[in-house]
Amino acid sequence: MTTPDLATLDAEIRALAKAELDLSDDDLADDLASSLDSIQRLSLVVAIEDHYEICFDPDDEEGTMTLSDVVRLVHAKLNEPASDA
Repeated sequence: MTTPDLATLDAEIRALAKAELDLSDDDLADDLASSLDSIQRLSLVVAIEDHYEICFDPDDEEGTMTLSDVVRLVHAKLNEPASDA
């Protein structure tokens, strides 16, 4: 499977956030930690993990403040070699 480019991932994750959490572009414009409550952040993480069949590590949250950060993290996860676990 080919990894989507950053622009495609951005659009897909925005659409996912809007569909799952009923968010607007304004909600996704700034620091996600300040614009989303903890339940919304958790719901978004689960939706992204399910959609892309990836798993975030506990320390992935560090340095992930904006939607762009999330997009880059998902892109990196999708480009990781598959594990045999």
